[in-house]
Amino acid sequence: MYEQQNIINQTQADRKIFTTIDGNTLMLQEFEPLQFAVDKILPHGLFIMAGSGKIGKSWLALDIGTDVATGGSLWDFCAEQGDVLYLALEDYYRRLQSRLTKIEADNADISRFHLTTASLGISTGLLEQTHNFLSEHPDTKLIIIDTLERIRDAELDRSMYSYDYRDMTSLREITDNHNLTLLLIHHTRKMQDPDPVNTISGSTGLVGAVDGVFILEKEKRTDNQARLTIANRDTEGFCFRLEFDPDKCKWLLVRNIAEVIDEEDALLCLLVDTFLQDTWSGTATELCDELNKIDDNLGVNPLTVTKQLKNNMTLFKKEFNIDISFDRRRDSRVITLTRQRPADCVTV
Repeated sequence: MYEQQNIINQTQADRKIFTTIDGNTLMLQEFEPLQFAVDKILPHGLFIMAGSGKIGKSWLALDIGTDVATGGSLWDFCAEQGDVLYLALEDYYRRLQSRLTKIEADNADISRFHLTTASLGISTGLLEQTHNFLSEHPDTKLIIIDTLERIRDAELDRSMYSYDYRDMTSLREITDNHNLTLLLIHHTRKMQDPDPVNTISGSTGLVGAVDGVFILEKEKRTDNQARLTIANRDTEGFCFRLEFDPDKCKWLLVRNIAEVIDEEDALLCLLVDTFLQDTWSGTATELCDELNKIDDNLGVNPLTVTKQLKNNMTLFKKEFNIDISFDRRRDSRVITLTRQRPADCVTV
C-alpha cells in the first residue's frame, strides 16, 4: 500500500514538472518555414477579420476564398491553391450563387470552394464537423467562418476575457492539428481609436489568442473607400487603401499606405484621420490637445505637428481626402483641416 502511494505521488509530481529545452538545442532544431494561404499577408494560423456591419467584410472574404480555391491572387499577393471551406452562416445558397456570379468567380473552376450555410457551435460539435471535412479534403488551405458570433454557443459563465480566450483556444485546435488558415469574420465596436485593433468587439483575450487581425474601416458608410489594417504576429504589418468596385463587388487595391509614409508621419495621419469629422480650425497647440485626447501617450508638440502637416499636405489630400491650410490671424497661426467627401474630391 505504501509503495503504491509512493508511485501515485511520483506520478503526480511528474505531471507538475516543466518540459524545457535549452537555447543551444533550440537553435539546432529545424522547423518548416511559415506557410501562407495568401502570400505575405495571410499566413497559416488563426485570424480575425473585423469591421462594422454591412461594410463589405463578406465580399472581401469571398474574394479571398475563391482566390485560394482557384490558385489566383488577391491584389499583388499570390494565393496558395487548395480546398476552401466557407461557413456562410448568415446567408443562403441563392444569395451565395448571386454573389459568386457578381465577383465573376463562375468564370473559373471553383470546385474546390466548398460552402455551407449551417454548422454546429464550438462546444456542440463544430470541431468534429471540421475534422471530418478535413479528413475528406486533406489539402484544405483555408477555412472561413462568417461570422464568429454564429458559432459561439457557450454561455458567458465567467469574465468576458475568459469567455473569449476559451473559444479561441478551442478553435486553435483546428490550426494546431492541420496546416491551414482559419479566418473568423467578426464585428468592430462603435468607437474611435488611433489603433484599429482596439476597435474589435470583445475583450483583449480575443485578440491576444489569435495570430493576427484584419480591420476594415470606412471613413463614411456611404463611401466606397476604406482602409484595411493588417497586424500579424509573424509577418510585417500592412495598411492598405482600398476602393470598392460596385460593378464587380470587389475591393480593389489603391495603395499600400505603409510604402509611402514613415512611422511617425503614419501615426499622425491616422490620428488626424480618426478625430476629424468634417472641418476643424485651431492653433497647433489646440490640435495637439485634440490628438492627445485620442492617445494620451502620444506626447506631440506644436512645432513637430506643424512641420509634419506641412511636409505631408499632398499625402493627406491624396490618401486621406484631407485638405490642410495655414492662416495668420492677429497674434496666432491657425490650422484648418477639411475633410473632402467623395463628391468634392478631384481625381489626381
